[in-house]
Amino acid sequence: MDFSPILFDTVVILTANDEHARRDRRSLAPFRPQRVEQFSSGARALEFLAANRADLVLLDSQLDDMDAPGFLRLVRRDMRLSRVPVVMVTTQSQRDKVLDAIAAGCAGYILRPYSEETFRKHVLRGCQIERVTEIEEQQIADAREMVAMGNFDDAIEAFEEIISEQNMAQKYYDMGCRCLVRQKYGQAIIAFKKAIKINDLFAEAYKGLADAYKGKGSLEDYKRYLQKAAEIHAQFNRMEETKELFIEILKYDPDTPNPFNSLGVKLRKSGDLPGALHAYHQALALTPDDENIHFNMSKAHYFMGNVDDAKECVTKALEINPGFEEGRRLYRKLFAREFPRSGPAVSDAAKRQASSLRDI
Repeated sequence: MDFSPILFDTVVILTANDEHARRDRRSLAPFRPQRVEQFSSGARALEFLAANRADLVLLDSQLDDMDAPGFLRLVRRDMRLSRVPVVMVTTQSQRDKVLDAIAAGCAGYILRPYSEETFRKHVLRGCQIERVTEIEEQQIADAREMVAMGNFDDAIEAFEEIISEQNMAQKYYDMGCRCLVRQKYGQAIIAFKKAIKINDLFAEAYKGLADAYKGKGSLEDYKRYLQKAAEIHAQFNRMEETKELFIEILKYDPDTPNPFNSLGVKLRKSGDLPGALHAYHQALALTPDDENIHFNMSKAHYFMGNVDDAKECVTKALEINPGFEEGRRLYRKLFAREFPRSGPAVSDAAKRQASSLRDI
């Protein structure tokens, strides 16, 4: 096997099973890491990772204080740790466990007992995948420097070149789905990770385009590209990033669409009703008094057969805006009677979103 003299400086092994830890240490030997730290607590491992640079985390499903997907989600929420490859090393081969790990952001999935070749291949692949977009990231940095220097036209050209490859993210996503069907979980992880990283770049590129157009004095283009960046963050359930962009857009356009609501409508039309409901719940965190979101939730519940939840949501929509005609029609269908109150909307969209902005 051909390894660099020192491939890793620091590796973290995270498992509550001592035998698993010993096995993983032996498998790491050919990589000759300078430092190997072992934890059975996810919380303690996170404390260590926040204070120390690590090149790799080997994550078992058996932890003292949390499950593996929960640990992965906490790692991915911390921007300081977003580039650390986390490779699952586990006995759990059930498809739903693999999918949970992929969704939470693992960089590889090794099933115990494993061969040395399998371990080597998945560890190297997991580390390489975190570097797949280094060139594009440098392009983003260069374009941002152009914005800072006032070279707005050159920056716009550079950002648009990155965005022109946006269909690649969908191709990798489709590839990941095909690999899942064939139970090629390692390849599926690679494809999904590439799709996510490429979409992250697009969000950065759209935000950069917005800043460049703002520098040129084009507020319409500024708002338009901020909205696109917010929609990408919403797609990957990044509440803080979406909220920050949404607040910025509201300063210039109080009627701008809630990006999570837009995502929910898209998911509902594609048939993903549970995904749509999740997006609507996120939307309510931004604009809780928007009757349209409660109405959309009601429709999703209705299509899923959750009639009681559908009734509750449409009632909430009409309590906010008794004059909401689409809501009144759905209410008649669900209750076989008219909504008991009538009248104009409690407030227009701009006032509701301005109120939501104060709450945020």
